[in-house]
Amino acid sequence: MSYRGKVILCGDAGVGKTSLLAQYVDDQFREEYHQTIGANFLIKEIDLSRIIDKLELKNPKLKNDIKQKGFKLYFWDIGGQTDKLWANEYYFVQAVGAMVIFSLEKVSSFDHIDFWISKLKELSGEIPYIVVGNKVDLKREIDVEIIEKKLKELGVKYFETSAKLNENVDHAFESLSVQILNTFK
Repeated sequence: MSYRGKVILCGDAGVGKTSLLAQYVDDQFREEYHQTIGANFLIKEIDLSRIIDKLELKNPKLKNDIKQKGFKLYFWDIGGQTDKLWANEYYFVQAVGAMVIFSLEKVSSFDHIDFWISKLKELSGEIPYIVVGNKVDLKREIDVEIIEKKLKELGVKYFETSAKLNENVDHAFESLSVQILNTFK
């Protein structure tokens, strides 16, 4: 049986969570916007050949075991309507990792990342997560200095992506996968 775990993608509505996930899992991007109600669910077998050497596992036997058995992540794309989040809170339970996503073209989505991180910690505990600024292909509304200041405060990895152009998408997901695997005992 392969190693597996649940990863949640959270952030405000319209930041591109569904698009990032569709690009990563299915190599697809759709121009039209369909708001996620509740959650979307996708599975991806992670190609470990590109990331296995980045693992800092103390146990070499575990590294070989992961290579042989594989690694599957179950991605839960959580709807970004904060007023309806109470109905989706159970999706956070037993997550092994997360992406907190905001849109580089929407300041309010960046202002809300503290909410999403606090909800993540409240419901999932201390799990690996990264912050993703999506829609780098559109007009940037958030200064780099403001983002850097927040990241320094949080102490997490950050990626700027474009689901539309498939820019940096694999890199962000692979980095999170490495962080998750490095928590295995």
